Amino acid sequence: MAEVFATMFQDEALVVKSLIESTGIEAEISSEHFIDVYPIFFPQEGGIKIVVSEEDAEDARAVVAQFRETKKEAAKK
Repeated sequence: MAEVFATMFQDEALVVKSLIESTGIEAEISSEHFIDVYPIFFPQEGGIKIVVSEEDAEDARAVVAQFRETKKEAAKK
């Protein structure tokens, strides 16, 4: 499994996971069990991570890059 995204925010992780899955790529939140127990994740653990299979990593990273660009553009407005 390859990590393609990490964040400290549960809602952001769920959005990115959904975006990745909408392209047909299977994605997992690697620390999903912690979200239910402690929604504000421990920063020292690296946050909430989204992982995909190695063969889908490049395509998933392209989705993440597009998400970040869209978020950046929205922040400018």
